[in-house]
Amino acid sequence: MNNPFTNLIDNIFSLPQSILELVRDKLSGASQLVAQGIDISSWLAPISILGPGWVKVVNSLLAGATLVFTFWIGKRIYALYLQFKEGVRWW
Repeated sequence: MNNPFTNLIDNIFSLPQSILELVRDKLSGASQLVAQGIDISSWLAPISILGPGWVKVVNSLLAGATLVFTFWIGKRIYALYLQFKEGVRWW
């Protein structure tokens, strides 16, 4: 015997469940795209004309700039946290 409340509950929760399944599918597709990474060798092709030494120099500069930028972002997030903490304390 089919309970009428079962159909009601199934109808109520079918929309959120379908939305969550759609989000899960989109996120799994995005993670596959991000896992491929970025190939910068095509961008550095003109530098490869100068030789392998220059390619190493440019790669080191890019890695250093990425590291400095990452630390800068971390510092800004920490400063934002401190400002938020100070604002909440005097609220």
